[in-house]
Amino acid sequence: MPRVIQLVSQMSVSQVSRLLLLLSVGLSVPASGRKIVIILGPPCAGCGTQSPSIINALDVPHLDTGGMLREAALAGTPTGLVAKKMMAEGVLVTDEIVDKIVADRIAQPDCSKGFLLDGFPRNVAQAVVLDKILAETGEKVSDVVVLRTPYKGLQQCVTHRWTADGGDEWTSDYIGFRVPKSFKRLPDGTKAQCERDDLEHCNMWDDWTGEPLFHRDDDNLKTLAERVKLYHSQTGPVLKHYEEEGVVRSINSYQPEPKVWEDIAHALGADPSKGLSAVPTRFDPVPTAPFAFLFVAAAAFGISAAVALGKHKNDMSQYVLVE
Repeated sequence: MPRVIQLVSQMSVSQVSRLLLLLSVGLSVPASGRKIVIILGPPCAGCGTQSPSIINALDVPHLDTGGMLREAALAGTPTGLVAKKMMAEGVLVTDEIVDKIVADRIAQPDCSKGFLLDGFPRNVAQAVVLDKILAETGEKVSDVVVLRTPYKGLQQCVTHRWTADGGDEWTSDYIGFRVPKSFKRLPDGTKAQCERDDLEHCNMWDDWTGEPLFHRDDDNLKTLAERVKLYHSQTGPVLKHYEEEGVVRSINSYQPEPKVWEDIAHALGADPSKGLSAVPTRFDPVPTAPFAFLFVAAAAFGISAAVALGKHKNDMSQYVLVE
């Protein structure tokens, strides 16, 4: 036993996390049983629209790069604190930091069945690191879902996309996205609108969370052209890397959203009926939505405050605010 304790004491945090993951899954269950999925696509291709269906059908967590960075910063891990400082300074978080945060995150117990990576890997170097991390537990990426949309579709998407702060994507006129009920209810000739400083006159709301929907600042044709060019230059080699492994699933995302999900479910061997449509509606927008939203926001704030207070009492050093 002393020898075991000595070996564990010499292991890194990520190595200990992966050891705990193997123990939590059970030695009788091979690590290769996890469903490890990556979703890729150019800006506005629909990754944010289809990811909720994927994680609901596979019962795995959605790990987006931004979310993982914020979680690590909030947890106060050494790597997370470095990432927090870089984000606060407006500096691009380095691959080395992102790689460490991903390694720690995918070793957490909630990833025992697998996980969906969104926004990682962004380049071949990150893909190679991911492969090495997975190889330590005898695993490989099982599926790379690639959403393919013609440029004219991306142009239509960015000019009609509405996004909730929580990440849900909606549209007022685009074939590949869902149309919110609030927009469908607008009288003919009424303009869709929602401004942060004028929620009283907002008429665009998230079907599931009740959040107001906004136009992203970078949703314009000029920025789209730049982002698409960057996507192809960085992601092209990543696709080639995984094509050699035979795990790339190419999906036509320029078709009605339900058909896109059906194709993805078929490619992943998932049950189409367990997509987002199977999730109970949490909020049904009505004309008094601004007041309902304020109620939801107040409740969320109360819960967050209670959690924060608990963390404060247990260990103030672990409570880190993310800007």
